[in-house]
Amino acid sequence: MKKVSTVLLFLIMSFLLMSLIVRHDVSDERFIELGKKYPQICHLSDGEATLIKENWTVTAAHAAIILKEELENGKIPKVSIAHKQYEIEKVILHPNFKISNTAIENDIALIQIKGSITSIPFAKLYDKQNEKGKQITIVGRGDFGTGLTGPQHWDKITRAATNRIDEVEGQWIIFSFDNPQSENTTELEGISGPGDSGGPAFIDLNNVRYIVGVSSNQQNNSEKKGVYGVTEYYARISFYKKWIEESIK
Repeated sequence: MKKVSTVLLFLIMSFLLMSLIVRHDVSDERFIELGKKYPQICHLSDGEATLIKENWTVTAAHAAIILKEELENGKIPKVSIAHKQYEIEKVILHPNFKISNTAIENDIALIQIKGSITSIPFAKLYDKQNEKGKQITIVGRGDFGTGLTGPQHWDKITRAATNRIDEVEGQWIIFSFDNPQSENTTELEGISGPGDSGGPAFIDLNNVRYIVGVSSNQQNNSEKKGVYGVTEYYARISFYKKWIEESIK
């Protein structure tokens, strides 16, 4: 594979989302404490992933391009899971992944790691088509901020926040960053911020943890990123479940 072009690298970086942007009126400690409950989160060099098998993680394709390029050029990239480093064995991008300066499609990828992780329960793939209206928990680390400020600084602390899925549309689950006065806001409302691409949206049902989405991109009507009112697009796991399972086999 040829090296990632300067133009493509610029597009990748423009889509990358990092840690969480959260409500300004809730203590940061609550988001940090919630983040500790999700050991399935995996940290990449430029994004996040989620453990879905003993040696497989799912992430966003645009967060995995550079890792794939490194592998094919003889380098051995790593992923951090529960404060341990694991070498990456293989990266599989969705075959119909596309990225341009205005849009992104099929933004999902798989990463196989060397070894087998048995100390952490992996997240199961959500397969129902009823995501709309469900409350989710999103997890990530990196640039932190609030809905008033947008992203502010990177402290490398994992946080988790909640939101509610507003719409589902083919390959996407969609939700907005509601301000505290909105009737739709959740108690620990938040969204992804700049570098958290590939991070998970979780739903816990009957003591089973499911991943329902993968952080892809954000749209807003203002020039400021990560503030109240922006809309998040996560790759919809139920839409890609068959591809994921066939690729792992």
